[in-house]
Amino acid sequence: MRGPGEELTGARLPLLLGDLPEPPARLHLHGRLPRGPAVAIVGTRSASPEAVTWTRGLAAELAAAGVAIFSGGAKGIDTAAHEGALDAGGVTVVVTPAGFDHPFPPENSGLFRRIVDSGGGYLSLYPDEVKAERPEFFARNACLVAMSAAVIVAQTRLTRGGALNAAKWARRLGREVFVVPHSPWVEPGTGAVALLRLGGRPLDRAKDVLTFLAEQRRHALPPGKPPVEEGPLQTELWPAANDPAGDPVLEALRAGACHPDEIADRTGLPMATVQRRILTLTLSGVLVPGPLGSLKLVTI
Repeated sequence: MRGPGEELTGARLPLLLGDLPEPPARLHLHGRLPRGPAVAIVGTRSASPEAVTWTRGLAAELAAAGVAIFSGGAKGIDTAAHEGALDAGGVTVVVTPAGFDHPFPPENSGLFRRIVDSGGGYLSLYPDEVKAERPEFFARNACLVAMSAAVIVAQTRLTRGGALNAAKWARRLGREVFVVPHSPWVEPGTGAVALLRLGGRPLDRAKDVLTFLAEQRRHALPPGKPPVEEGPLQTELWPAANDPAGDPVLEALRAGACHPDEIADRTGLPMATVQRRILTLTLSGVLVPGPLGSLKLVTI
């Protein structure tokens, strides 16, 4: 894998983790975290072959359109999501409770090396020497969801597990939940019916997700700004971080706003949209977090 790992603390932590009731004090990263839009793809470890193939294709389409793919690195759906992103030459991040020296599952260690070497990241709650412990898997899911604009549940059983837990965190944090519908008699996908009843959005093609992300940007544009054109998102969903033209979040910061609540009030944007833009600006070095959730504009 490329280079040594690094510990992320304080201002270097992804800002969207602040949406969690108890954000982690530190994370451990090998590789890099992406800038721009990201979605999480989750599902059962014992996925059907059809679900694996479909998920891999979905992840490839999204990654080819510039969307980063986050998942948990497990067998089945997670592996398909990571591999699909790599197939398209895109960026993917594995979020795991296992330290770098003890990848989980062990048979995916080669996949994790490919993820880092291709420009993605291996992000763990624990230092390199720590092995995965089952109680920490749900804590991993919370971080995975918090850093994503939406959660895609590709296939899951109607049992207590990681995908259902991730969907629960998505509802709690206000993230969109996309659900791939399944016939109720197909056992690996029985959880889809329950998630759809809870308000999940049916998903049968990558364009549904791309349209959702484009709508988020459209809501963030100032009056008179042309809307996002139909089709794949081949360019950034936001203006460049160092180009304030047409960026309502940067304009609010320049006008004196120093907290996400103030930015949302000034711009009229949804808080989730504000937080995602703040994350991009922070990763770009334009913003640094201050005390009590305040923000400091470093440069424009």
